[in-house]
Amino acid sequence: MPAGSSNSHAGYRHGILILILALSSLIIFSSTTAHAHRPLTTQTAIPVDVHRIKIETGVQYFNYPSGHEAYNINLEINYGVVNNLDVGVEIPYVFWRPHNGRYHTETIGDMILKARLLFLKGRPGNPISMTIQPFFKVPTPETDEKILKSGPGLSTGETDFGFLLIATRESFPLFAHLNIGYTFINRPSFGSDYRNVFTFRLALEHKGFERFDLVGEITGETSLDPSDNNIISLLLGTRYHLSDDILVDAGYSLGLSDARKGPDSTATLGLTVRY
Repeated sequence: MPAGSSNSHAGYRHGILILILALSSLIIFSSTTAHAHRPLTTQTAIPVDVHRIKIETGVQYFNYPSGHEAYNINLEINYGVVNNLDVGVEIPYVFWRPHNGRYHTETIGDMILKARLLFLKGRPGNPISMTIQPFFKVPTPETDEKILKSGPGLSTGETDFGFLLIATRESFPLFAHLNIGYTFINRPSFGSDYRNVFTFRLALEHKGFERFDLVGEITGETSLDPSDNNIISLLLGTRYHLSDDILVDAGYSLGLSDARKGPDSTATLGLTVRY
């Protein structure tokens, strides 16, 4: 159902409420050393320390081909369960703006549940850590098929699951992360030809400055639609350490392929705190 003006205002209020709750929770707890990876989408192989919490929140703007746009408010929480194992959840709130204006909507997006298990820990002679991360996608509660297929930026409306193999090499001041993943796609009725997705991400972080980190990544994934081009993008960004425990970040990503289902560009601002 297209969102009317009252639904639009309610959606914005709900989105702002999610952000306020996320930011408020950052103030409630006492904090310890932060080790964040926003604005990168590439995962690190190092899990959150046992009984620690990392909260990341941010705002993203997506510009898609054919004039589609989306604004996301993101919340991610990771918790260290035991040594070398953490669990996490990602919850986006999506403001979806397809170019034709008919199917504007605001809704909770696809929620990701994940767990990260470190099975090889880096050491001085071999500073490479390796992790496996299974994940499960809980689809958006939006069920209107016309909205779901109005463009590439919202959801397929179906559950998916997959895994990432993650490697991290730590050699101060340069840190490198490699992700290789595979997602099993539960094909929706309006995308019967959709296929499983292979993902590749490579990121570098430079932490040699007192308060600034410089980051960059290149990401690629096969398109859901076999008739579409694969999605390739390049991101550059920075983090600023407000303290040892609180970081703000900014990043800009540019699409390098002509994929219809991948954004032409993405801009993001965010905040991370670890307790």
